Amino acid sequence: MSNAIISPTDKMSKPHTSGTNGQFNDEYDMNAFEKMRKKHYIPRKINYDEWEDHRPNIANLPGSCDDEMFDDYIVTTVDVGMVKNAAANALKILQSKTIDVDIDVTEENCLRELDCVAQQYAWGKIGSDALVARLKAAQHEEEKVIDEEAPYAELWIGTHPNGMSKIALPKGDAMEHVPLVNYVQQNPEMHLGVMGESDPSEDYDLTFLFKVLSINKVLSIQAHPDKQLAAQLFTDRPDVYKDPNHKPEMAVALTDDFEAMSGFRPVLEIASNLLDYPEFTDLIGKCRYDVLEFVANKRGVDPKPILKNLFHVYMTAKHDHVQKNLDALQQRLSAKEKPTELDSLILKLAAQFPGDSGIFAPIIFNHMKLKTGDAFYIGANEPHAYIQGDILECMACSDNVVRAGLTPKLKDVDTLVKMLTYKCTKPEITRGKKKDSCCTLYVPPIDDFAMEIIEVPAGREYHLEDVCSPSVILTLDGSGQLKQDWVQNMQVSFGKAAFMSANTDATVIADADGPGLKIVRALSNVHLRSRSNSPLNFE
Repeated sequence: MSNAIISPTDKMSKPHTSGTNGQFNDEYDMNAFEKMRKKHYIPRKINYDEWEDHRPNIANLPGSCDDEMFDDYIVTTVDVGMVKNAAANALKILQSKTIDVDIDVTEENCLRELDCVAQQYAWGKIGSDALVARLKAAQHEEEKVIDEEAPYAELWIGTHPNGMSKIALPKGDAMEHVPLVNYVQQNPEMHLGVMGESDPSEDYDLTFLFKVLSINKVLSIQAHPDKQLAAQLFTDRPDVYKDPNHKPEMAVALTDDFEAMSGFRPVLEIASNLLDYPEFTDLIGKCRYDVLEFVANKRGVDPKPILKNLFHVYMTAKHDHVQKNLDALQQRLSAKEKPTELDSLILKLAAQFPGDSGIFAPIIFNHMKLKTGDAFYIGANEPHAYIQGDILECMACSDNVVRAGLTPKLKDVDTLVKMLTYKCTKPEITRGKKKDSCCTLYVPPIDDFAMEIIEVPAGREYHLEDVCSPSVILTLDGSGQLKQDWVQNMQVSFGKAAFMSANTDATVIADADGPGLKIVRALSNVHLRSRSNSPLNFE
């Protein structure tokens, strides 16, 4: 279906009217138009069969005198379907109103291929065993080289300076790759949509960072700050905390063996584990009595002060005391004929990080096992640590991490102890929400990001709808094309990544002789929130 954009003309010396009262003037205020458009939930992009629904609201915009005056607006098509059907057909659809039709077929507002950064952190899977390595190698037809002795931990797709993606742009007969952030900042309203309509003094950027992780060894016990704390950490210690943004995140399992720790266990479980693991009880000293007394007598009281004190004592225990109890714990658990799941996890962490106090963490943190397609959300100031498996991960655009264990990197125990929420509940695991037969949505409770996993059967097509913010796309399996009428089709296969400007749609076509096409799309959550306010794609 053809789409149109409603916008005032830059010069209104020749206003188009079918009545006698409503006229644009040369000093027309663009800001007034935008404010009124948003106030009345009138989308910039609107299907022609939706004009009637918006007739009353359009009449309220500056320059309209009555609900008949659609012709007070220049209609700029961004769908070549109108080109094919010619202006006469457009006039017919718009009830023969007098309009100007300006065809915008610029190649700027479309899909472009991305070259992404692979992070080789020590905890990543090694060589070709890493999905990250295979995805990265597939992006380079001429350099499909994987170091079989090196770890490949994360593939970053986005604009964060610690792992900036580059976008392919034509330059003569060749292609040049430029930082994605430079590209979007050249025309923020076009490429970023609603994200580019903010204060011009701001640095326009993506609100999200999309990653693929290949986890061989446990990641550090960590949390990510909220916006207020992130700004303070960035001001006080910019050498450690590289940006002032928060970093909530969502993980979606790509393998059936994904494991993680996330959040504090319910207090009753912690109390039970204190009885089962006397080595940890010895480490925390009198804190054990506070927990047991709470369970026995004060279940209606907020447990945060008790958990915060316990965590502080545990994390600041002297190394000799930690080592003594770790030695005793490992000896006891290794001698068990039938170790429990928790026993096995503790021994696994001990083998990976000998002598680290973080080995005790599963006693107080929830242990999660997820299957392919399972997902969970991690809010700001919540402790967590991924253990193993391959995942998709989307987050706010930040690289702020506060660590306190299971890592050779800098530990900021004091900050972590102070920042945590100390909620003690089981994390919610979701399978996402089926949007249709091909698309599954993963939507967190914040605006910064969301994910769509799209699986198109062999030989079939799927319409990837336009949204009011930009998105990035990664092909996980199969091959096919991303088709747009006004530009050359983009061939896609495993590892291909692309940037999709705001208000741009495409058709996903899976090759007929293949296994089907599986892609993931990361985007801002703004368009999903805004649709809850209006039945249309209102930005």
